[in-house]
Amino acid sequence: MRVVVSGGRPFCRREDICNILQALFTTVVFFLPYFLSLSLVELSAYILAFIAINGSANYLLHLHVHHPFTTSRGCNLLLDLMLGATTGITASNWRIQHVYGHHCRHDEKFRARNIDVSASFSWRGALAFCWRSMRPTIVGPFYEAYEKGVLSHIKKPINYRWALVEHCLYLGFIGVLFAWRPLLTLGFVLPWHFGVFFFTRYVDFLNHCGCDESSNNPFAIANNTTHAVFNRRSGNLGFHTAHHLNPTVHWSELPALHRQIEKDIPPQLITNVSWSFLHFPLHALRGVR
Repeated sequence: MRVVVSGGRPFCRREDICNILQALFTTVVFFLPYFLSLSLVELSAYILAFIAINGSANYLLHLHVHHPFTTSRGCNLLLDLMLGATTGITASNWRIQHVYGHHCRHDEKFRARNIDVSASFSWRGALAFCWRSMRPTIVGPFYEAYEKGVLSHIKKPINYRWALVEHCLYLGFIGVLFAWRPLLTLGFVLPWHFGVFFFTRYVDFLNHCGCDESSNNPFAIANNTTHAVFNRRSGNLGFHTAHHLNPTVHWSELPALHRQIEKDIPPQLITNVSWSFLHFPLHALRGVR
């Protein structure tokens, strides 16, 4: 496949072409029921098929905010908005609470309080962390965008005023969908969006449960999984120590980076269990390790 060239640089990396196509396809498929007359049974089947085939849309947005898929600001903005509308987590939310929050060790206000992430995995602790983290993860970036964008006019490391606009665009879009087809919005779109927040909190918990995130040892702050299917669907998020060591490294290079540092990672922080929430019953019965 030929890669378009812009300004002497690749318009996108070859590895990201499929990600871009998937992002566009997923958005179209997600909102297609608004243009169809489906029975409850047909809609239920459609939703299950969507989750099975395109349930990794939020992983795409995670990859995109760390390493944009193209060198075009316009194309990247379009991907931001499309994936944000599909997942319910705006790109600005990701950048505030994850890129410049979590990866800079300033994410306490975006996480559940009174949950000891450094404790060993327990299914009760995992669910409590997910549930209690949803509100600060959803609302916290909105408030920060307002405080820094409107009250302080801060434009670095991101334009917080635009972040607030992006949040408002999402809310306005949901309002339009509700006015158009309220039952579909309340019964399908919003539950899925809240579910995405919950599922991302679960993976975040597995990424770091049992680890000392404040440690000065960069090889001991994260768990890692070598599960092939999970890494294929998540963009190698399972190689999480490598991801934290260099958050801007392209997702396709994480396995190689993991192999370079694997000897320095404590053995108990490496597993081959999938971190997908679909495996939660297995996690609850056996523990992640």
